[in-house]
Amino acid sequence: MKTLKDLPILTDYFFAEPTPDWTMADDNKQLKKLSRIELVELLKAAQKAFETSEFDGESLQNSLNGLLETTGQKPGVLFSLIRLAVSWAPFSPALNDTLATLGRDTTLVRLQQAIETGSREQ
Repeated sequence: MKTLKDLPILTDYFFAEPTPDWTMADDNKQLKKLSRIELVELLKAAQKAFETSEFDGESLQNSLNGLLETTGQKPGVLFSLIRLAVSWAPFSPALNDTLATLGRDTTLVRLQQAIETGSREQ
C-alpha cells in the first residue's frame, strides 16, 4: 500500500464477496503461461489440500508447501493463483495469514467460485 487511498482495493475482500475476474490471471506475467484448464486444476488441488487443514497460519503454510511439491509449481505461480481466487485483489498479506483470516468456509467457497467461473470461461 502506497497511500490510504489504496486501502479499500487491498482489503475489501475481507468484508465483501469479490467478483471473480479472470482477466487478472490473464494479465499476470506468471499465470498467463498456463492454460485455463491448468489453472483450474491447480485450484482444485488447493481446494482439496485446504479441506483437511486446521486452518491456522502454520497448518496452511504446510499445506501450501505441500502443494508446491505435489504440483511442481513455483510459489510465484501457485500462490498468485490462490491469492487471486480468494481475493481477486492484486496483493494481499502473507497468503497463509490471508487464508486463515478468511477462514475455511469462505476460502473453500471462493475457490469453488473461481473453479466454476474459470471452467466456464475456457
